[in-house]
Amino acid sequence: MKLIDDLAIILSNRTTEAGAITGVVGWLASINWIGWTGVLIALVGLASNIHFQRRRDRREREHHRARMAALHDRCDV
Repeated sequence: MKLIDDLAIILSNRTTEAGAITGVVGWLASINWIGWTGVLIALVGLASNIHFQRRRDRREREHHRARMAALHDRCDV
C-alpha cells in the first residue's frame, strides 16, 4: 500500500506541475481555454496530492504510535 501511495503522490506532483505549465503557456499565448484547462489540471493534481499526503501522514503516525507502544512495553518488563 505504501508503494501505491508513494507513486500516487509522485503522479499528482507531476500532474500539478503539468497543469501549472499548461496554464502559464495558455496565459502567455492569450488562449483562455488552455489557461483554464491548465488551472483545472493543476487543481486536480493539488487535491490528489493533498489526499495522498494525508493518507501517508496518517499511516506514519499509526506506525509511530505502534512503535512507541512496543518500546513502552519493553521498558515495563
